[in-house]
Amino acid sequence: MYDISQSICASSELDRVLQIAIQRAVALLEVEGSSVILLDEKRRELYFQVADDTRAGVEGRLREVRFPADRGIAGWVVGKGISILVPDVDRDPRHYRGVDVQTGVKTKSLLCVPLRTRGRTIGVLEAINKHHGPFVPEDLRFLEAFSNPLALAIENTQLVQALQVTQGRGSPENQPLQQPLGPTLRFETLIGESPKMQEVYRLIEPILQTTVTVLITGESGTGKELVARVIHSRGLRARGPFVAMNCAAIPEALLEAELFGYEPGAFTGATRRKPGRFELARGGTLFLDEIGEMSPTLQAKLLRVLQARTFEPLGGTQTIETDVRILAATNRDLQQLIAAGKFREDLFYRLHIYPIAMPPLRERTEDLLPLAHHFLHTYSHEFRKEVNGLDREAAELLLRYEWPGNVRELENVLTRAVLLCPGTVVTARDVPPALREHQPGPSWRGEAFRLPPGGISLAGLEKQLIREALERTQYNKSQVGRLLGLSRTQLRTRMKHYRLNRT
Repeated sequence: MYDISQSICASSELDRVLQIAIQRAVALLEVEGSSVILLDEKRRELYFQVADDTRAGVEGRLREVRFPADRGIAGWVVGKGISILVPDVDRDPRHYRGVDVQTGVKTKSLLCVPLRTRGRTIGVLEAINKHHGPFVPEDLRFLEAFSNPLALAIENTQLVQALQVTQGRGSPENQPLQQPLGPTLRFETLIGESPKMQEVYRLIEPILQTTVTVLITGESGTGKELVARVIHSRGLRARGPFVAMNCAAIPEALLEAELFGYEPGAFTGATRRKPGRFELARGGTLFLDEIGEMSPTLQAKLLRVLQARTFEPLGGTQTIETDVRILAATNRDLQQLIAAGKFREDLFYRLHIYPIAMPPLRERTEDLLPLAHHFLHTYSHEFRKEVNGLDREAAELLLRYEWPGNVRELENVLTRAVLLCPGTVVTARDVPPALREHQPGPSWRGEAFRLPPGGISLAGLEKQLIREALERTQYNKSQVGRLLGLSRTQLRTRMKHYRLNRT
């Protein structure tokens, strides 16, 4: 309980606090799911702030559920401020079946304890459906002890957020400071609360209620298709189909037929009509992955479809209108391909209406361990194992590695680790040899730079690094800024101070 309390109280971000809490509850109580249900006092409704559930898709559906504050067992606990153990919810008249109907799952038994602070109840902590045997009173007492630091942490984060908003109201110069202090944006299938992922979430939010074309860029394995699926599932076309096609995985000779379909007799072996991806995605979203691998000929045909919103199947004469939202993705630099004559500039501007850049994993290391625990949870459930954590050495190996394959590579490593792990905690023995043998390059993180016993001149080191970066880039200030993480103004100031201008 001490370790749990320390973990909960270590963060000032509400959703992170809650996620830590319910992950611990699921693991320690051996239940199907746990959730924090908070009270919206203005609307007198209860809503699922965060959930952790072993059943596929349930977490996302729970986040959409709201119900009256006086309904259900949760509503009764909020009203009475009393904990309850319900061994069979079907026999309890207080049970509100609306949640089960909306989520498509079955609640059989549950524990529900109030989250109390300063004489009021702000919500409840629930655990449902114990895996092995019925709930016992000891489970309820544990959850009650668990709820005390959680309620305090929730109140603290809410007070901090309210104070920050209040302090910023009266002074315009403080307005830019308010942005990172508001509620954390989250999408159920995207994991990460680092500043770079928060920027991705902020870019997604405004386009959900539009059909604007989006170009998602980023290295292989960064989660470009996940972003596309979020845009579709949370957007205007969520009821329509989501059709994905990897342009690099289909031979060029077949790609046109896959995109636009064909009529009988269009080519040898075409004995029946086959609709293409544009037709299959009608009313929904067409996701074109690795768009940079498309040949110039097909680029021209795709451009025509985007402009005219019509196409003809191979071997056909009938023009078909298309009604699809286009989401495209690439791990290539399209502007470099344009300069090399390999990608059409006019198609680029058709696709580049609203770009979203996915950061590589090495640039958001704050998200690495949460991602690792997510994959441990997922594959432990899939492989029917009870692996629920990493030891210190294994975690350090993950943090030290540079992840050229990004999140996809991390997922593969954790899948293997779950399969190999003989106990409940992944150790260094369970990670691939490549991670154990990896020697990180020069970096400010880890052991690459250490302060000498006699100390160092920080100004001298800064001057040396700037001089080296200038010489390496032939005094290209934009490249130097990227290498050192400096703006042009910061770089000019330092160059003037250290007298490093080219003579």
